[in-house]
Amino acid sequence: MFSKLSFRALRAWSPRLWILGAALWMAAGPLSAQQVPLSSPAPEVAARAAVLMNSATGEILFAKEPHLRLPPASTTKVLTALVVLDRLDPNMRLPVSAQAASVAPSRVGLRAGEAVMTQDLLYGLLLKSGNDAAETLAEAAGGSIFGFAGLMNAKAWRIGARDSHFMNPHGLPNDEHYSTVYDLALIFRQAMNHPLFADIVRTRDAALRIETGPGLYSNWRMVPVQNHNRLLVSYEGARGGKTGFTFKARHCFVGEVDRGGIPLIVAIFNSPSRSSLWQDARNLLDFGFARYGLAPPPAWVEPEPVMVRRMPVITPTAARAVAIRPARAGERRRVAARGGMATSFKATAVRVQAAKTKPVAKATVTKPVSGKVARGNPGKKPASAVAAKPVKPGTKVATVPAESNSKPQKNGKQRI
Repeated sequence: MFSKLSFRALRAWSPRLWILGAALWMAAGPLSAQQVPLSSPAPEVAARAAVLMNSATGEILFAKEPHLRLPPASTTKVLTALVVLDRLDPNMRLPVSAQAASVAPSRVGLRAGEAVMTQDLLYGLLLKSGNDAAETLAEAAGGSIFGFAGLMNAKAWRIGARDSHFMNPHGLPNDEHYSTVYDLALIFRQAMNHPLFADIVRTRDAALRIETGPGLYSNWRMVPVQNHNRLLVSYEGARGGKTGFTFKARHCFVGEVDRGGIPLIVAIFNSPSRSSLWQDARNLLDFGFARYGLAPPPAWVEPEPVMVRRMPVITPTAARAVAIRPARAGERRRVAARGGMATSFKATAVRVQAAKTKPVAKATVTKPVSGKVARGNPGKKPASAVAAKPVKPGTKVATVPAESNSKPQKNGKQRI
């Protein structure tokens, strides 16, 4: 009996329980959706490989072929500088060998027999990307190019860059010389912990002192160098970086940007063009900072003013003022039936005259002037003068001021 009653009660309450569950789900659904942070879609990257790393935590925020082995070009010089800072004194004078002075471009312009301090060579290495500076440093730190390459590989292994192998200090093409964007980000992250390296890569331009004689106080010359990192002048919070290019490696870059205490490292390999390289770097950094709520707001562009041609507005007061204005001499006026606007017969006649296509001969108009000969017809009297009777001296005559060119005397009288 109890089981039958329980089954019937369950069947009676089942629709109500279903409705109650649906109502609870609808009430809790929006709350749970608000608790999940919304992330912006991943950007499109034109480069063959790219990675975005949080330098503070090592978290990878974006990755495209992060472990693909590719030629790193001159981004190799980041590891070169890191090995040199471990083994050489920045104030040490280093001689320039004939081999280092004859290396292929790009070059600082070192000559065999000159001497340069280690710190100046590091500026030429990281700003100018000088291959002659790279070999000069490598020979001093490792004894030879081959010996320095061994030091580079050992350093990369200790950092954790296990998919990289280096054959030279400058990144000129070699089939056994390769790295990955993930390894490059690790190497740059380690290098930024060195104060001198961080100070050099954020410098926009510098001048290198190159000694041309054997003595400490011998002749010297200054060589200006400039940073190739465009983010330093175009992206807020840029802390430095290193570019690279060869025909095989294409355009490469690694750099760090700090905004709001969040340092992000971007590494890019094999970008098809320089413009796409910098566009990819900006898009990746914007994407990374947006995850922390640090992306810059979109720039507000003020709309251009729209020029509107406005017709003059004639108020009723102005219309009445025009309508009641007294007519000038020789001008008749009429008032339009609607609007109270006054028009001039004289002005209308001028417009009609100008609209005609054929020229019209001008008629000679002579104003009747009493007692005078009309201008333009010398020796001939006007019709009014011929028809007029002789007037005795002292006789009063009536004059019309509006039609006469002579000024009337007082009391409306005029002498002939």
